[in-house]
Amino acid sequence: MSTVFLDQALQPGDRILLDTTSLAAYLDATESTHVLARYVIDELVASGRNPAVVSMITVMELLVRPLRATPRGHHTILAFLRAQPNLTAVPVDLQVAQDAAFLRAAQRFSPPDALIVGTGLASQVGHLVTNDKAWARKLAGLESRIRVCTLADFLEADELPMPVEWQRMADGRPMPNIVAAVRRSRTGH
Repeated sequence: MSTVFLDQALQPGDRILLDTTSLAAYLDATESTHVLARYVIDELVASGRNPAVVSMITVMELLVRPLRATPRGHHTILAFLRAQPNLTAVPVDLQVAQDAAFLRAAQRFSPPDALIVGTGLASQVGHLVTNDKAWARKLAGLESRIRVCTLADFLEADELPMPVEWQRMADGRPMPNIVAAVRRSRTGH
């Protein structure tokens, strides 16, 4: 794992857009990029070095699984989003809608993807931090407006041991695979 290269990719002061997969990796200790997602959010974002925004689509996607699991399960996600320093959940407004419509027309993005990236464009972020390698292809040609920073690109094989305390929830059950659930929900499975 290399935070040095991640620090170089995300220069101090650059605003970032966190997509669903990056936040899901932060919340899911079993995800291979969990430690990197924690570094981005707990160190770079929380310190103010790289202020971040999230789309309301991302907020919605993060809330689905906890709402299905337990009636009050979503409160932890909401509390995190409200309390995390330098992280702003951006509402969908006319500018976000306009940028999303441009992406749908020009790049044929799906509505959720268009709204997520439209949020970043309207918020004038420099980078999309993601765990989804497909974003680089989808955003090819828009590098002058937003660059893709894929967390998995900063992993080095066999160097990311999972701390024992992150492998299970407080009640002893294994940590859920939130990233896989988001991927399944996006593909309709």
